Amino acid sequence: MPETPQPKVDDRDLAVGRLYAEAMLTLAEERGQSEALLDELRELVEFLGRNPKVEHFLASLMVDEEGRARVLDDLFKSQASELLLDSLQVINRKGRLGQLRAIVESYRAALRDLRGWVDVKVRTAVPLDDAQRGRLQDAIAASTGRKPALIERVDPALIGGLVVEVEGKKFDASVASRLQDLSAALLARASREIHSGTAYVAES
Repeated sequence: MPETPQPKVDDRDLAVGRLYAEAMLTLAEERGQSEALLDELRELVEFLGRNPKVEHFLASLMVDEEGRARVLDDLFKSQASELLLDSLQVINRKGRLGQLRAIVESYRAALRDLRGWVDVKVRTAVPLDDAQRGRLQDAIAASTGRKPALIERVDPALIGGLVVEVEGKKFDASVASRLQDLSAALLARASREIHSGTAYVAES
């Protein structure tokens, strides 16, 4: 599942987030659910981004703990894993739901370090499909010897079709040669969508 950039998290929140993230990762590792929990946490952040009023409610200390707990159950009990829901309720009891984004970011970073993944920022003119994403991951893995964790962003104005940064550096020639046809395919697809009037419009 692709990652999407999120609003910058305050360093103080990250310090708190790491404590909860490490505890969650320990439990997830014991249950063999670490990657599944990461996917759920990503979906949770996406949900909060689409529902800012819910995020504000959960973060508000003006709402009592029981009220927040009921909302968590109503929202997630039927669709979230037991591990995620139990973790959210613990975070709620500690009055830390306002740090959810920091906890998710810290969890992803902790799992990345544990697995030896490498962060890869990807900008494309149009969204990647699953086949293109797989080719990109294979090319970067072959070049770096590490599993790439993609952080994707769509930029319709991107002239080259594809820009890849690995740990802050633009991809090297070996990766570029593997991705040349992928970049051309993305440009062709973007051109077709523009002409057909179905071009992707990035959210502000």
